[in-house]
Amino acid sequence: MASKHLKKSDTAPKGAHQAPEEATATAQAPEKKKPVAFRRERLRDEDGQFSQRDAVGALIALVAAVVLFAATLVIWLYRDSFSPDNMILSADTAAVATDEYVFDAGSGQAFAAAGNGLAVANAAGLELLDGDGTPVTSMLMQMENPAAAGCENFAVFYDLGGTRLAVAWFDGTVQELDVPGAILSATVSETGYIALTTESRGYRALVTVYDPSLEVIYQWYSSSAWVISGAVSPDGRQLAVLSYTASGSEVRFFDLSQGGVQAEAAFSVENTVLLDVHWFSANRLCTLSSEQMFFFDADGQWENTYSFAGQYLVGYSFDGANCAALALSPYRAGTTATLVSLDPAGTVLGTAEMNSGIVCLTARDLEILVLAADGATLYNSSLTEKGRLTGLPGFKYAMLRARGEALLIAANYAEVYQF
Repeated sequence: MASKHLKKSDTAPKGAHQAPEEATATAQAPEKKKPVAFRRERLRDEDGQFSQRDAVGALIALVAAVVLFAATLVIWLYRDSFSPDNMILSADTAAVATDEYVFDAGSGQAFAAAGNGLAVANAAGLELLDGDGTPVTSMLMQMENPAAAGCENFAVFYDLGGTRLAVAWFDGTVQELDVPGAILSATVSETGYIALTTESRGYRALVTVYDPSLEVIYQWYSSSAWVISGAVSPDGRQLAVLSYTASGSEVRFFDLSQGGVQAEAAFSVENTVLLDVHWFSANRLCTLSSEQMFFFDADGQWENTYSFAGQYLVGYSFDGANCAALALSPYRAGTTATLVSLDPAGTVLGTAEMNSGIVCLTARDLEILVLAADGATLYNSSLTEKGRLTGLPGFKYAMLRARGEALLIAANYAEVYQF
């Protein structure tokens, strides 16, 4: 940080003129007088000593200069702490919506972020809204258990336990896929690869991988394990499959760039039910149970474990390649919870205490948003509070959009809020 230095003036101002000599009536040579030292004469009293008042003023000026220098030095040394990601932008701000989305209400609603837009599924059909809240497509599609997932360019709508799945783009295009069996799960990578898990006659499950153009690029039939879900790495080169076995849970890995060759190593844990698997990057991923979180590389080599230390997992969210956010509580139900953020290696980035029931926890772009009964709070990835909204109506879902902007969702509308 550049700092400006003020140069002290000389004892006498530059260019100061001598006092003019007075004309005399005699013929004697004019007496030569000393130049008047204006500044020095003003600082001295009649006895030639500096006055107490002037000394105090000089001391105050000196102290002010020292404080200014110290403040400048602190800001320079700790400049990273003053970045937008680490600063508290606001606190207890009265909630005022800047925009509103309107969509059809219906039973069994499910929501998902798709780019800066919103995917809405219900028992009657699907609807996709763009970043301005404008409906770009909708379609009637009966679903008993509606579900949705999204990426930057499109959204996937499907019926859990049913056989209907449709993909909707922001240009208004909708394509329904031929599903080979009852749908168990569907995930979409941030780059648009879909991993669809379905039932399959003669097997425990079938995992089908689609590329962003919806071409089938790989299928894996499971004959021994009950598959819960699959997830494709961000670069589209690897598939991780989470499944249950007679002894516990496991994650298997397949190299899609080599035609789906299964890796020799697999991650497995006994007497544990794994809930989800997430890729942080092409060579690092995690999975979690209700008791702990595991971090390992793409070959299934275990690297780290984070234990919940007997606390209950009441919520979690993954922020792409950046971090994982957990909500842990000593009670199965209640308002007390501890937020924990972890980096892709399993190192704790920060913690924060919550004293209000959590409605929704979501993370995106190094920010974590908590929607609670008493409002919404925005944190950075280290869980330093950046802003808080109070006086909110009853929202049931939340998602982060651009930096410092949240979309809070109710039954038939959503509102955009700025922190």
